[in-house]
Amino acid sequence: MSKIQNEQLLFELIQSLTKSEKRSFKLYANRVGSSRETKYIKLFDIMEQMDVYDEALILKKLPKTSKTQFANLKSHLYSQILASLRLSNLKHDIDIDLREQLDYIRVLYKKGLYHQSLRLLNRAKNITGDYRKDLFQLALLDYEKQIRSQQVFDLEEKQADELNAQTEQAMKRFMNVQQFFTLATKLKARFVEHGMVKSERELNNLKALFYTNLPDFKESELAFNEKFYLYRAYYWFSYLTYDFEKCITYAEKWIDIFHETGLDKKRRAGYLKGLNRLLQSAFRVNSIQKFEHYYSLFQRFEQQEGPSLASNTQVLLVKYKAIQAFNHVFLTTDFEGKLPEIKTIMQEVEANRKYIDKHNLIVIYYKASVYYFALKHYSQARLYLNRLLNDGDRLRSDLKGYARILSILIDYDTGEEDYMEQKLQAARDYIVFEENLGKVQQVFLEFMSKIGSIFPQDLKKGFMSLKAEIEKVNEGDFSQKTLLYFDLMSWIDSKIEGRDFAELVREKRKAYS
Repeated sequence: MSKIQNEQLLFELIQSLTKSEKRSFKLYANRVGSSRETKYIKLFDIMEQMDVYDEALILKKLPKTSKTQFANLKSHLYSQILASLRLSNLKHDIDIDLREQLDYIRVLYKKGLYHQSLRLLNRAKNITGDYRKDLFQLALLDYEKQIRSQQVFDLEEKQADELNAQTEQAMKRFMNVQQFFTLATKLKARFVEHGMVKSERELNNLKALFYTNLPDFKESELAFNEKFYLYRAYYWFSYLTYDFEKCITYAEKWIDIFHETGLDKKRRAGYLKGLNRLLQSAFRVNSIQKFEHYYSLFQRFEQQEGPSLASNTQVLLVKYKAIQAFNHVFLTTDFEGKLPEIKTIMQEVEANRKYIDKHNLIVIYYKASVYYFALKHYSQARLYLNRLLNDGDRLRSDLKGYARILSILIDYDTGEEDYMEQKLQAARDYIVFEENLGKVQQVFLEFMSKIGSIFPQDLKKGFMSLKAEIEKVNEGDFSQKTLLYFDLMSWIDSKIEGRDFAELVREKRKAYS
């Protein structure tokens, strides 16, 4: 996601509002009919109708407004929109609701209404238990100690011991959650930046990171949040090390604890993330049966929960839907039949593009380019490839390296071989610079650099030699993993046999299943 200039923050907030939220804001804003309120509503109306932020145009429509007044007006409008959103989300966001309950508990406590304060506190404790909100549980225990320490209560020693035991248990759980969460986040960050491990050195470094930061635990004694973040940490460790069977094990545990507690309907973002990772793992092990099972769960979730999801969770749904739709096509090899669905999904992606994180956009665009390559829709494939190739940062350099290789394949298949030597050298330089050059890429790039000197009648033999060479080097623990990114062997076979790439992929899939 691109950074937003300070002066455009209000504009971005207004543009993100749904029709329902805009209507709620107007009702909220019109509760007071002062001239100042009327002026900031006018500012809201102006900015709502703009496609691009234009401060000069806004000031023109707000005559006699100085720069200082305009800054104050924007600040006031921003805070009023947030206040309106808070109210409209109160019934649908448990965190906002609990914070309000904490405020009420505090207000009643300061008024000396300790029994009423404790009554609200006990109700809030039940909610935190239902939703497994450990941090709120700690805050409530702290308030309970303060309330019960007042002279209006006959605090017994046993009660004090019970409160202390509950607090120690909650703190221990919270510390475990923080350690598991930090470890999972570090592992995911490493994947987002560099991809999977590519050498023994990287593997040893990863193991050191994982095991030195993993606290002692007994899984059977862990509460929901501890298990949630523990399974996430183990999932990412397994994914980075290509142990996709273990990925399935921990992703299934991940979503099982949501089903067992009923939190799949309450903490939907966490559940959706687990379902996405489970589908990704089933795709990696080529398990159509397992993928279809969980894909049906994913689609049912979209139908039942999609309309009521918060905006950020809806964005999660959009990007995961795109990724898993492509994975489903690659597993079933129904390239042509799924074209209308893919077009619709990519329209949804583009509509939400500014809200989707760059990492997932890279993944979606790469998968889209492979999909359209299989269909021989080369212009569409290039469109998405260029979005990767023109991106200057180092996120997912592994995928960007393969994007360069795929671009070369398109040039070769379409006969556009101008500057092929320069493109090959640029691809090799990039992959070497990012430390992603494996034996498979090296052999392939070397072959392509010499292909112009091979006589047409010898091309078939040349591709047969390339295939044999790749099969020879594709035996190490890490070199063989490079073919996870693209079925290069099927492309080579298509040149040997004179058949379509998609046809060969489909044939291999049938043989595999």
